Amino acid sequence: MKHPRSARILAALVCAACLTAVQTGPAQATAAGVYFNKDCVSRINCTFYLRPHATRSVTRYLNKHGWSVDAAANLVCFRLPALYGLACGAAIAIPYRRALPHLQAAAENGGCFTIRAKLPIAKFGSVTTDDPSCS
Repeated sequence: MKHPRSARILAALVCAACLTAVQTGPAQATAAGVYFNKDCVSRINCTFYLRPHATRSVTRYLNKHGWSVDAAANLVCFRLPALYGLACGAAIAIPYRRALPHLQAAAENGGCFTIRAKLPIAKFGSVTTDDPSCS
């Protein structure tokens, strides 16, 4: 591959193919529940709300250690169920800077950073605590 972006896309597709048969285990669901609230329309269309305390914690870490693809994906995406985590990681990686303004806005307003995943695509946003899913 000539471009790192192409290599990332290929790696994401290979991982997605490997993970399609993986079911989310109870340990993952419990861990995700501590950091995220989840609102699903269907099995492949969910919005995850990173709780306010977790949003502030992630922002503090990234401000202190620098914003990088690996750090952001590890702090935000790895606690999501497997396929959603993969979509989140791919969205942060390609191009990852789109997530930063939403994360900063959520932290500044005391709200929630959101990951809207309609598999295989994920998008980022922020909401205030006025949103019932942000608690």
